[in-house]
Amino acid sequence: MQSEYASPTSTRLLPAQRKELENKCHNRFNWSDGGHWIGSGKQPNCFIKNEISNSKSHTYLFETDAAATAWNLEHEKAIRYTGHLATAGLTVAATLLTSGMAAIAIGTIVAITKDELQAAVDYPRMARGWSFEMIFEHNFKWSPHPWGQKGLTQKITLISRDFEGTIVRESSATRKYQLSELPDGLARAIASAPSIKTTSTYA
Repeated sequence: MQSEYASPTSTRLLPAQRKELENKCHNRFNWSDGGHWIGSGKQPNCFIKNEISNSKSHTYLFETDAAATAWNLEHEKAIRYTGHLATAGLTVAATLLTSGMAAIAIGTIVAITKDELQAAVDYPRMARGWSFEMIFEHNFKWSPHPWGQKGLTQKITLISRDFEGTIVRESSATRKYQLSELPDGLARAIASAPSIKTTSTYA
């Protein structure tokens, strides 16, 4: 039987088409007990798969003692008032869609370093000549099949380097989000944004 959506790896469906395809594939009244299409119109291709990945990295450079001290003091102050923020990494990813790292509040960074990645471990203290890198890797998967993989996986890696560029601390954590947990289209938008690597001087 001819399929309404011919390509099993098509990624060019519009949002309305994806929704229609999901509805047809999920409606059990469209399928016989043997798995054959009995709905109206052409049989949809429920085996389409869509996977998108990207990576965003930002490195803070600490060129002076004053900059390092300011970072350390901000963390010491904020860490006393910042509780667990389970979606801190997602907040950063969403903000980066329209703004740069400058728009990320220090409290959000503290939530990541304190709770998500380094529970019970001191925050990454900086010194003159050191650097601190935050890497956000995203992988988005979608399929209209009821048993198909759907969701957004985010891996956050934090790397502290000394004045010689030697890694003195590295930690990472991975969190998976179901599409039902996120606003419509947000997961796809986060993973579809261009990969980028930026650097700024902390002051």
